[in-house]
Amino acid sequence: MFYLLVFAWAWGVGLLFAVAGGPMVRTFGEVSLGNPLVFVTVWSPTILAFAVSAVYGGRAGLRDLVGRILRWRFPLRWYLAATFGIAGVALGARFLQAHLLGAAPPPVSDVARWPEFATAGLAMMVLDPGPIGEDPGWRGFGLPKMLERFDPPTAAVLLGVIWAVWHLPAFLFSGMPQSSLPLGWFCLSMVSVTVLMAWVTINAGGAVIPAILMHWSFNRFSDLSQEGAIYAALAYTAAALVVILATRGSLGFRRPLTR
Repeated sequence: MFYLLVFAWAWGVGLLFAVAGGPMVRTFGEVSLGNPLVFVTVWSPTILAFAVSAVYGGRAGLRDLVGRILRWRFPLRWYLAATFGIAGVALGARFLQAHLLGAAPPPVSDVARWPEFATAGLAMMVLDPGPIGEDPGWRGFGLPKMLERFDPPTAAVLLGVIWAVWHLPAFLFSGMPQSSLPLGWFCLSMVSVTVLMAWVTINAGGAVIPAILMHWSFNRFSDLSQEGAIYAALAYTAAALVVILATRGSLGFRRPLTR
């Protein structure tokens, strides 16, 4: 029910803009993250996670979801892995791209600009609806349910495929960030990063904060442009495979995350 509703909302809004663009644009504005309807739609996984938890789990289901969203007491290494680990993989791919193509390295190599990057990054934690709007739904509600039925790598890959496909309508509108990205490499990146998000979420006892931080860091440091997407996608895939092999397929999972 959760996935049906999430797709109905997001794809339904996309369909309305596609077939009734004139009235929709006049009412809500052009399709972009600044459009209030689009902004709320990005939040649909979290909104619907609360709704479905309330209907099917009652107060206990809501307490479980809220508890995982607010849980912050877990080892520091998972804060670091979520925030800086994915940034390291992303920047490594970008430096490799710059070296192989003879292009300029990513601007993060300019130490003098770090305060500027930090300020912009913190602002995007609020302005970017993706991390906070999506991850309590995908990782806080969806992942634990997936782990009740599948082994961790299978659960993570399935969730990654769902997450990637959910984004497809965004590729149809020029005002959305995805419209200029290569679809195949984008989807591979999403699936691979979902494995990494599952790994940090599981090892933080089901807490959603690491997934939010990893999503934020992924959005800030990745280069998924036509030139950089292949390097990013392969780097994330390699990192996901290393994690799966290093944990012998468990991703650190030992007990249900819904308890």
